Amino acid sequence: MNLLDIVKEQVTGSLSEQAAGFLGEDKGDVTNALGAIFPSLLGNMVKSAKGEGAQKLFDMATGMDSGFLGDIGGLFSGGSSNVAQLMNSGSGILNLLMGSNAGSFIDKISSLSGLKGSSTSSLIKMAAPFLMSKLGSQIKEQNLDLAGLAGMLGGQSNFIKNALPSNLMDSLDLGIIGEGLSSVGGMTGAIKDTVTDGAEAITGGVKDAAGLVADKGGAFAGKTMAAAAGTLDTGKDVLSKTGDTVGDLANAGKKAGGSLMKYLIPAIIVLALLSWFGIKTCSPIDNAAEKVGAVSGDIINKTGELAGDAADMTGDAVNAVGSVASAAFKSLFSVVDETAKKALDNIQFVAGSAGDQIMKYINGGFEGDANFKFNNLTFDTGKAAMTAASAGEVDNIAAIMKAYPNVKISIDGYTDNTGDAEANVQLSKARAEAVKARLIGAGVAGDRLKTFGHGSDNPVADNNTEEGRNENRRIEINIVQ
Repeated sequence: MNLLDIVKEQVTGSLSEQAAGFLGEDKGDVTNALGAIFPSLLGNMVKSAKGEGAQKLFDMATGMDSGFLGDIGGLFSGGSSNVAQLMNSGSGILNLLMGSNAGSFIDKISSLSGLKGSSTSSLIKMAAPFLMSKLGSQIKEQNLDLAGLAGMLGGQSNFIKNALPSNLMDSLDLGIIGEGLSSVGGMTGAIKDTVTDGAEAITGGVKDAAGLVADKGGAFAGKTMAAAAGTLDTGKDVLSKTGDTVGDLANAGKKAGGSLMKYLIPAIIVLALLSWFGIKTCSPIDNAAEKVGAVSGDIINKTGELAGDAADMTGDAVNAVGSVASAAFKSLFSVVDETAKKALDNIQFVAGSAGDQIMKYINGGFEGDANFKFNNLTFDTGKAAMTAASAGEVDNIAAIMKAYPNVKISIDGYTDNTGDAEANVQLSKARAEAVKARLIGAGVAGDRLKTFGHGSDNPVADNNTEEGRNENRRIEINIVQ
């Protein structure tokens, strides 16, 4: 839940228009001022909830009358007495949140927006009751106690940091609201650093091992080649000398007029020499092959071990990140609207439906991907109107969201790849918007829903078949907070 978004959606536009007319200031300047006022006030609420002012903040918020929130125009048109009463309430809120620092805050907003100091002071006092009333509404709707209020406001830190000009963050001493985020950021950074360092160490180890093997292999190969060359040279010499000997013996035999046996004897000698030569020349090569094979086996084994270690470390990192994500989502579902939860318990979810998938995700301890696909949701061909028979699946999602009021989702629409690509994007967006409208109509706040149209991107099946195209025309839900 983003309180600033809620206030912006429900308050800022109308208040800017009414306050500008009442104060005689430019509407654009008033809007800019409110863009800094609301996050500044909310930041000081976060500070108060963490300190001694928590009980006073809780009592003031729960004691606010929120009846005027829905009719800002009527409040201002009711006369200056209504506005004076609003500003009187705002003065008490400003004193609680900022005390003696209120004057400095007014000056900073005035300088930032270009409004007169008196107009800025009045505008802050007008704005404060709206934010405090909205806080009180959330306390009542979520049935929060002091600890719950502190937790809920602590979750606003990121939104405040994104909305508040940095110079105001520093000058208003709101650094405390970023403490939780810094811890999370530090943990995330530590995980990233550990994984990166581990990966670099493994990569370096593999490279070093490969370099060592290459060096050893190169040296060994050089020696083997040199030995083989030397052996071949020796062989050449032996063959040359053997040839000379055979020639000499043959000539001697001829001169002596000897028998056939005399010619066979040199041949036998030559065969014996060749056999000896073959044994001597092949043995070093066979030994070299054995050694190369042994070294190659070692290389393969070591590389396999390193790759296994890398895979284990990567798996550990993925599991660690998954555990963090699981814990984060679990905290979102820890806040329960008991009345809505009781109604939810009576719903029979169709097997495989988006609601069935989400309930299995919740009951299964939030393991796996927080992405869910509508399986029983259909639309008229080429249109964004969902069929009446399939709208019940959307209503079941609404029931789940009302039972767990801290959960926010994105609604992602997809089409197949037939037709114009741009038209498909628009159609997928319109269908996602139709789902959002149905959820809002069922009682889910619009600020908890984001919609996206992706057209034919990210297909999950083959677009060349009718079955595949049917699967690609889909609406998915992703839990984003």
